[in-house]
Amino acid sequence: MDFNPHVLLLFANAFLTTALSVVVVGAILIREYRPTIRRLKKEQAETKIRLTTTASSDVGQ
Repeated sequence: MDFNPHVLLLFANAFLTTALSVVVVGAILIREYRPTIRRLKKEQAETKIRLTTTASSDVGQ
């Protein structure tokens, strides 16, 4: 079986292209959705605090 360096070069090129694409798309998604994720986490934390406060005030009555 003959070793063909051109095939290795093609596979390396495909792998590097895929890896670069993953990094670029990941960076774009993080940059675009980070504010939304932070807002949702803040709203969830506020809701938990409100529910905890309401539940503890109901116990005292």
